Amino acid sequence: MIGRTEYQNVSGTRCATDFVELPSILMEHFLTSPRVLSLFGASAAERVADADADAVASNHHEDPCRNIDTYGQILLAMLDQTYHSGAALDPSFDSTTALAELHDKRGIVPYVPGTSWQTQFGHLFGYGATYYSYLFDRAIAARVWRELFVHDPLNRETGEQYKKEVLRHGGGEDPWAMLGSLLGAPELAGGDEQAMREVGRWRIQEEVAVPGRH
Repeated sequence: MIGRTEYQNVSGTRCATDFVELPSILMEHFLTSPRVLSLFGASAAERVADADADAVASNHHEDPCRNIDTYGQILLAMLDQTYHSGAALDPSFDSTTALAELHDKRGIVPYVPGTSWQTQFGHLFGYGATYYSYLFDRAIAARVWRELFVHDPLNRETGEQYKKEVLRHGGGEDPWAMLGSLLGAPELAGGDEQAMREVGRWRIQEEVAVPGRH
């Protein structure tokens, strides 16, 4: 609906896999905002003021399982890289053995013998060595939220900027260039090693950002 690409096959999320999860993950931040949540319900107008006043207290609750989930995502990204590495070309390669070794060496929960969990996780095939994009886009979405939306998530001008700089282009423009323009960070525009290192510095742990917290 928002896309304005010349060709339909590059509209929406038909873009570089590294950036395909950015819009949806960013939307999750809006669902943690008291000001946004206050729009729903009979007394929405009155609740907006209360939400702003209590933002730091009410929006600062940490999910105790979030770190475990993040660690699990890291393991899956590593497993995806293993399955698409040169090791998989070895005739003796066994995907279940690779999963068991990864869990035993780096996992929090040990591997359960006799199971082959990886066979029902289609992302390991569909993403093909790019499952790390979930973690990658969590870092980017958190930065976009903090830089543009956290203080006033309902600001129309900011929303229009995000639509103009990113959403309308889909995969029709270089995503690094779009991100650099959106954040006012020219060091990202090249999409080179420097850009990757910059994103790597951003904290994916800071999933719920509130005014005054950086």
